[in-house]
Amino acid sequence: MTDTTPGLRTIEVADDVYDVLKRTATNRGTSINDVLRYLIEVPTPRAAVDDED
Repeated sequence: MTDTTPGLRTIEVADDVYDVLKRTATNRGTSINDVLRYLIEVPTPRAAVDDED
């Protein structure tokens, strides 16, 4: 049986990045952890493909 409990992660960011995360959390009425969780879980968009005929 495997443990499905997520582990803790520490993410270090520059001060200016922290300020953006903090402002985003404040504007959305959430926490910095929730903002980071959203950014980690959002799938990466596919790159646009140029179709040349």
